Amino acid sequence: MLWASEKYTVMAKGYNFYKEVQHLMRDAETDADYHEIMVMIADLKKKPFDRRALCNTLEHVWGYFKKSADESDKIHFFELVETLRKSDDDNFDEVPYEINLFLHFLLQKYPSDYLSRSTFIKN
Repeated sequence: MLWASEKYTVMAKGYNFYKEVQHLMRDAETDADYHEIMVMIADLKKKPFDRRALCNTLEHVWGYFKKSADESDKIHFFELVETLRKSDDDNFDEVPYEINLFLHFLLQKYPSDYLSRSTFIKN
């Protein structure tokens, strides 16, 4: 449950962080192991989002909508991602407002229980 809610947030910080936490989750056996992972995730959440990792994460998230989304939603989503990709900023304290807003719209239009529990899409 922890990893399911945090994996896209961690992925958007950097793919290397994602792979590290994923590996730790796979090998975790004790409460101490899980506590260490929770501390690591809490520390990672303090880091800014990396632009390239954020774009990659958004493309992963799109996978929850791609089979049901209409063409205009797809075009708008990827225009937002492309604008982000061309940004002069390399780091972001949060998912840009317009993208986050559109993700909420997509979730409302094309519900996903799994994605709705993700901390990546802020309320």
